[in-house]
Amino acid sequence: MIPITRLDGSTLVVNADLIETIERSGDTVVTLVSGNRFVVRESVSELTDAVIRFRAGVLLAAEAVSQPQVVPSLTAEHPAARASASGPQGNGGGEQAKIIPLSATRRSGETD
Repeated sequence: MIPITRLDGSTLVVNADLIETIERSGDTVVTLVSGNRFVVRESVSELTDAVIRFRAGVLLAAEAVSQPQVVPSLTAEHPAARASASGPQGNGGGEQAKIIPLSATRRSGETD
């Protein structure tokens, strides 16, 4: 989603994947695949940069959730660690927890 500014100053957030064309014909006109058109204050280059940043952010987020991550556990001195150390997920030993994405886990009924 990218914000665009109409000529009257109102802001609209548009799904970048639904932009069909961005053209400059005096004013900048954004046309969506639905045929809706918006005359906006941003330049063509500002909008294309915004779309590129949006798509790069989507790729980074997808990569982040697809990779297992090792995160340090809280030390015993941290108040949250003291509160959860006696709970079922507390690991008062200071080990690191490994986060495995759901796509990498076995589904109910699956076998090797």
